[in-house]
Amino acid sequence: MHNTQVINVRGALISWTLTLCYMGLIYYLSSKNNIKLPEFTIGFDKVLHTCAYMGLAFLSYISINKSGIKKYVFIAAFLFAGIYGISDEIHQSFVPGRDASLGDLVADFSGALIGCFGAKYGKRWIDFI
Repeated sequence: MHNTQVINVRGALISWTLTLCYMGLIYYLSSKNNIKLPEFTIGFDKVLHTCAYMGLAFLSYISINKSGIKKYVFIAAFLFAGIYGISDEIHQSFVPGRDASLGDLVADFSGALIGCFGAKYGKRWIDFI
C-alpha cells in the first residue's frame, strides 16, 4: 500500500499547540472588561479584531496543512477562525462591560480572510515552521 499523504506529526503537534494557545489568548483577552484601548482613533478595536483573527487563521491554515489535509485548507482555516470569532462574540456578550457586535464579527472574518491569503501565498513560512 502506497501512502501519498505525508503527515508531519511533529510539525502538526507544534502548530496545533500554537494555534490552541493563541485561541486561549483570544479567549483570555475577551474575558477582560477593563482593557483600555488608545483613544487616538475611532474603530481601533476593529483593527485589533482584524489582527487577532488574521493570526488565528494563519496558524489554523498551517495546522490544518501540517495535519496532512491538502484539499480545501483555505476554506477550512477561514471557517475555523470565523466560527471561533462567532463563539468569541457570544462569549463577550456574557462578560460584564463587553458586548457582542456585528462590526467586530465583520472584522474577525476580514482578518481570517487576510490570514488565509497570507498563509496560502506565504508558503515558504509554512514550510519553515
